[in-house]
Amino acid sequence: MSKIYKFTLGFMLAMSMLINISEGMFEFGNVRMVVNNTLSNGKKLVIHCKSKNRDFGPVEVESLDIYKLDITRSFWGNTLVDCGFTFDNKVHWFDIFDQSRDSAFCYGIYCFYEVTEPRICRYNIIEPALVEDCFEWNRIE
Repeated sequence: MSKIYKFTLGFMLAMSMLINISEGMFEFGNVRMVVNNTLSNGKKLVIHCKSKNRDFGPVEVESLDIYKLDITRSFWGNTLVDCGFTFDNKVHWFDIFDQSRDSAFCYGIYCFYEVTEPRICRYNIIEPALVEDCFEWNRIE
């Protein structure tokens, strides 16, 4: 076997192992965020999301309606999408997608969230009645 062939074979094997053992670092492609407005008393919700490279623009979501947001994951595992959720005349901020936090929980291409006044919760797609995690708002303005 030639040295170039051995090097190429070794490099490909190493890259394959890195991809298989990484936790989201090399997981890229789209993920769809599904956000359900479950605010009390029929309140409307305005969601405005931004990443480093994209402004998704503000969207008004009726009570008990959903908002779908498609996010492209980074090859390097560092995608971050921050959203402002406006209700009760205040903006509640939360990182709706942090690739290092969420890749293991988004079940391939979907993440499901529910917005309530005190917090935002991520749900299990396989068992929808099961709440996985609830998060406090990052900040309120």
